[in-house]
Amino acid sequence: MKLDAAARHAELYPDRHLNVFVPYRAHDLDYNVTRAVVSTLRWARPDLAREFAAELCGVEAAAAGPLGYQFDLHACDYEDFDPAKVRHQVVLGVSVEGRIAEGLPSLDALDRDAVFAVLHAATPAEAKLAELRRLLARPELTLDEADTLAHTLEELEQGSLPDGWVFSPEASVCVLIEAKLQRLLDRTQLARYAEVYFEKGLAPEHLVLRTWADVARFFAARRGDLDPLTAFLCRQLHDYLDVLGLAGFGGFKPYDFDPDAAHEALPKFLAFAHAARAAAVEAGVPLGEVRPSPTGARIAWADEDLPGELRLDLLEAGLRIEHRAGDAPAGRHAGRRAVDAILARPEDENPLAGLSDADAGGLRLRVERLTASAPGGEAFPDLVVLDEALAPAEFGLALEELRRQHPPAERARDLAGHTRQGALSIGRLVARDDLLGAAEAATAPVVAACHDLLRVARALAPRAAAGA
Repeated sequence: MKLDAAARHAELYPDRHLNVFVPYRAHDLDYNVTRAVVSTLRWARPDLAREFAAELCGVEAAAAGPLGYQFDLHACDYEDFDPAKVRHQVVLGVSVEGRIAEGLPSLDALDRDAVFAVLHAATPAEAKLAELRRLLARPELTLDEADTLAHTLEELEQGSLPDGWVFSPEASVCVLIEAKLQRLLDRTQLARYAEVYFEKGLAPEHLVLRTWADVARFFAARRGDLDPLTAFLCRQLHDYLDVLGLAGFGGFKPYDFDPDAAHEALPKFLAFAHAARAAAVEAGVPLGEVRPSPTGARIAWADEDLPGELRLDLLEAGLRIEHRAGDAPAGRHAGRRAVDAILARPEDENPLAGLSDADAGGLRLRVERLTASAPGGEAFPDLVVLDEALAPAEFGLALEELRRQHPPAERARDLAGHTRQGALSIGRLVARDDLLGAAEAATAPVVAACHDLLRVARALAPRAAAGA
């Protein structure tokens, strides 16, 4: 973070660990996020807990008396409080999507030893999912549901303990919180809390499901609270949820570009990719599905005639957005087929000849050599053979280099059995300091780049498609 950026954005700080809720170095996220929420309610003004119960749990309870609201984590240490005797009983489930994993069977019907054996086997995720589908007789079981099941079984090994408690005997309220950083929640686990602590089955009126974005909005609305401590805690908690990518995308902070914590920043970056895609689609750019990548996100073109896809990469210097052809995982032009389509035109034809220098302003092109261990296998970058500013009139020279790196499939294997192919990327870098602040500061340059790259992608498309 530069000093002038710090002066322009006084509310930002360069290191995520300066947030009061972010542990320094190692921590257990599931427990710590719940602790941060409960701690904020504990130390904020007394009425904030009642507002939390009203807005997020649907409990219109009277204000608490002299004892106020009380708070705890896991096993409740208040021996004179009986949650089964209060009038307002809520099991609050919070996750990324705020919904139940409906494809899971009851935990009581599981052969837990067999399920644990599958979950802990040293096999790829796809193989585990296939075996779980067979074992549970659930052919439609999704990977998210399998992850939810694994997490629930791990927690049950420690007993049926909710993650957090918010309660008031005087207001006759008890909220049991089950917080997951995953997408989905397990119905059996939530029902067990009602059985153990409320001594009854989980009726619809007892169950409330929320997303982390809902929780973040509640605290974000109080960042300007008249009580200074409440305002500070709500700001810090919202920033913490933002660090974890749980608050939806509200803008970048300097620490989002920290290369030492890039893996932690990717969930938030994926939320940014969804927000940027939505803004681009609204502006008329035909974009398809967003998928995560090891360094950011990839977005398919909705027009399958366009050879390649959009890539958004999180870098220390900022954001790189590019049209990339050569290693897309799916679609009509998956893998090497995108480059095959680009190179199918006559060798003396320059597909970008119709673009002006203004159209290419700020764009750079790269030609890479990729290597796969087997034909049709996943290809990985081997060498960048060309990296320069895009000059439309001279693009034919880049195509010559791309042809050298992309031999026909029948001649692409070397003596070691590896397969060589080429990849073409055209895009631009948006500097980190230009992305800081509100969400619009980050999505606006992406939308502008999408329009520029759409012109490039259409020009690179096979001539029949480009002229359609």
